[in-house]
Amino acid sequence: MQRMLMVIALVGTTTSAAAEDAARGLSVDQIWTGDQTGINQIIPRRTLLLNGTHAGSALSDYTPRGHDLNGTLSADDPTTIDQSILNAVNLLIASEAVVARVDQTMLGNQIARNVMTGLSPQNVTTTTQIGENIANIVIADQVDSVRQAFGPGANQVVYNAVSGTAAGLHGVTQTGRNTANVVLATVSIGSGEQLFPSDTTQQIDNVVGLDQGARLADGITQQGTNIGNVLIADDVRDVARIFNGNQIVRNIVTTQDGQTPAGVSQSGLNIANFVSAKRVQGLTQVSNGRQIVENQIQGVTLADMSGKLSGYSHSSTNIVNLLEIQSTDRPASGSTVSAIQTANQTQTVQSRLGTHSQVGNAATITR
Repeated sequence: MQRMLMVIALVGTTTSAAAEDAARGLSVDQIWTGDQTGINQIIPRRTLLLNGTHAGSALSDYTPRGHDLNGTLSADDPTTIDQSILNAVNLLIASEAVVARVDQTMLGNQIARNVMTGLSPQNVTTTTQIGENIANIVIADQVDSVRQAFGPGANQVVYNAVSGTAAGLHGVTQTGRNTANVVLATVSIGSGEQLFPSDTTQQIDNVVGLDQGARLADGITQQGTNIGNVLIADDVRDVARIFNGNQIVRNIVTTQDGQTPAGVSQSGLNIANFVSAKRVQGLTQVSNGRQIVENQIQGVTLADMSGKLSGYSHSSTNIVNLLEIQSTDRPASGSTVSAIQTANQTQTVQSRLGTHSQVGNAATITR
């Protein structure tokens, strides 16, 4: 979340400047109906594909027409491969302004795809793949009225894949993040709604397929986070939130010969309908969606892993309809929390091992 907010602050600097002249507050409509697709691919044919200058360049390959470049790895080439994609739509950053009304609708698809396959590196030691999709974000001092709709038919997809690697690769890190429908206000959020229809999906797939002889001494780290419908302010009033969509994280490692890397860390986090405030009145949270986390190591048995369990960690967290009441300087007497939370949510974890948490319809109060 912290990295996402830093990115948003950079993207939204022009909006903040324009807000200074808005005496009675901003009124903004943002609608996105197209697609954002980011692709990083390394799929060698006859040779490796090299993009950029020879010395100190990062390997990347996005050749939509299928052209080969006659690049080859040498001792001057980097020892890491970094693939990173950020897609962002419908951002309103007015950190010191009043937003009288904002309506954000996302009807398209955001796809971040990082693929490395068939690579036989001699001096490439680590691979990092990061995919992030952000949609419908408001950051302001005060928001009087807000409507955020992710869909109908909207999707955020992150696909990170490494396969066919040879013994030269030491470690893999894969990270996916999807965030939609977030309002952060310093003072208050007056009224509004946040919607995730049933035909919407936030999905992350982190996949590593090892060929024979690949051991990855530095291990594999796979992380996935889906966040939908978030409100953070001192005061939250008269907001209805409906989450009927799908949040899916899949972390999968497959092996060819029953041998596993030195260590594997797999984690998945799904959050739907989260509110953090000091005072809450008239809040309604309804969820009939689906949250799934899968952490899998395929092609090995528990007996194969028995000598390596100390280097393995698997965790998952599914949270829906969470209300956090923060401490306040005002006296607690007379402060009423008014909220309705309804969840018919499916929460699923699939994993051989690990630590797993599933939370629905929860409220925490600190006074």
